[in-house]
Amino acid sequence: MAKHTSQVPFGYEPENEREGARGSMWVYASFEGCSKQELVRIMGWAKRKEMKQLVLYPLHEETLKRMGERGATSYYRRADGLEAWLEQIEQPVATVIDRFEGRRKKYTPMDLAFRFLEEKYEGPYFVYVTLEMANTIAAFDDFEAWIRKVRLFIDLKFSVAANLHPRLLATAHRWESVE
Repeated sequence: MAKHTSQVPFGYEPENEREGARGSMWVYASFEGCSKQELVRIMGWAKRKEMKQLVLYPLHEETLKRMGERGATSYYRRADGLEAWLEQIEQPVATVIDRFEGRRKKYTPMDLAFRFLEEKYEGPYFVYVTLEMANTIAAFDDFEAWIRKVRLFIDLKFSVAANLHPRLLATAHRWESVE
């Protein structure tokens, strides 16, 4: 590999590339019984982490059924409820509800959903999940490939489970707990 030299004036300091908003945060959840306070908390976390965009990705009831969550209300009720909450909340971060699963109307694997979001939104990518959802996606075979591409924010506040999946323990440097 050839060396490329460049000259800069004395005292030159490169611009900090981390300044300003960056990346997309995907909220991968069912949003079953999601309250206004929870949405404000998620938006506050996105603002604190200086995200450029917040993407709410409600899961279809068929996807939730395959993940082990029974009795979820219909996808459209949950998505419309989110939209109603967003109209009432001041949004510190550009927020959008992605209705990809509503158009598919069937089970959508995590890998397919993440590939779709990766193509549609600007990186770097961060995924906000509850502890239960984090344990569920850590059990998938695709988790090891995706944990290299995304960084997880795991919300431990509203979680019932206390145990972490062994894959989450092994990749502790790739996720952060939400305060």
